[in-house]
Amino acid sequence: MDAKVAFEIAQAVLLSVGGASIIILGLSAWLGRVWAHRLMENDRAKHQTKLTELRTKLEKDAEHGNHLLRQKIDLYKEVANPVIELVSQALHHGALTGEDLKEFDSKRLETTALLAMFAPHTVFEKYNDMIDYIYDSVEGKQQWTFNMFRDKALVFLSEVRRDVGLYQDNVTYDGSR
Repeated sequence: MDAKVAFEIAQAVLLSVGGASIIILGLSAWLGRVWAHRLMENDRAKHQTKLTELRTKLEKDAEHGNHLLRQKIDLYKEVANPVIELVSQALHHGALTGEDLKEFDSKRLETTALLAMFAPHTVFEKYNDMIDYIYDSVEGKQQWTFNMFRDKALVFLSEVRRDVGLYQDNVTYDGSR
């Protein structure tokens, strides 16, 4: 075998191996892209499912939080009304009758129970401080002044505002009455 034939055989072998290598590289690149695309689609579907679950949970939590906030605001409105009515009667009529106190006491027991169940301790404590002042004044244990009542009521309302997340500061009266 002469050198020329050997060279041609070697060249044919190299071209065959090289051509096969190019074909193998091309096929492996194509197959890699197909697999990568499939994996990305699978991951994307998993992430989309997870995102949908998280979004649904967040919406439920937000709705639950809004519902609780509305319930708390309704509770605090209900709690404030008997006190407002009693103080208004005392201011407009000059004194409270036994019937006024009996009606207020019934409402007070109901609102005290509601606050004990649904309000934080700080709100419950400030409400009771305000109610104790009213009863102590009616029973003659303490001198009634509207200014003192207003201060206690504003402390209670400040705690209510903190509980419902409106404000963190205290409500104060800066007037002269």
